[in-house]
Formats: sequence, structure tokens, C-alpha cells
Amino acid sequence: MTQARALFLALSLGLLGGCNANQVPSAQNYGTIQGRAYDSATNQGVAGVIVTVDAIDSATTAADGTYKIPNIPIGEYDLTAAAPSGYAVGAIPDASGSLVAGQSISVDVPLTKQ
Repeated sequence: MTQARALFLALSLGLLGGCNANQVPSAQNYGTIQGRAYDSATNQGVAGVIVTVDAIDSATTAADGTYKIPNIPIGEYDLTAAAPSGYAVGAIPDASGSLVAGQSISVDVPLTKQ
């Protein structure tokens, strides 16, 4: 290997190593919000509800009405929901609050048939 190639390789590896200096913060710097969207009259889970946190991240409820939104930055949050056709979103308890590092909280979304 020539000296020029060795120098080029060493510089390239140094640059690649330096690019990793600003890694994504550990999972402990985030929290998780999970819960269930349900028909308030029957208590049955409702699929297809879009649950959004701070207009940044969202999840759609599964067939049983459950959802999970991981990797939410710690601090204050606001949660909203968009119901599928035929339902309206009721008042969501704990729709606003605060997350601490590593915390997982549950926020259920009540729905009423229209």
C-alpha cells in the first residue's frame, strides 16, 4: 500500500468516526404514551383512530383499539385524536401533561357514535 493510500484511508476513517459524535440520545431521554380508543357506550375498542402527540408523531389504533407512541421527547405534551367515520372524540382525560425520562403513561380515548 502506498503512503498516499494509507494517508487517505486514515483520514477517511477519522472523518467517519467524527460523524458519529452527535448520536441520538438514549431511550432514557424519551417517554412513551400508549392507550386505547373505545366506544364509551359499549367499552369496545375502536380501530382506525389516529392519535397524535404534539402534531409531531402519531399512531393509528389497532383492531382492539390500542395504540403506542414511543420516543416522545420528555417535557410537556398535548395529545389529540381523530375519530373514524361514525364516531366523535369525547373529552380525553390527561390529554395534556408532562413526561419524564423513561416514563410510559396510558391515555385512553373515549368515542361516541354519531
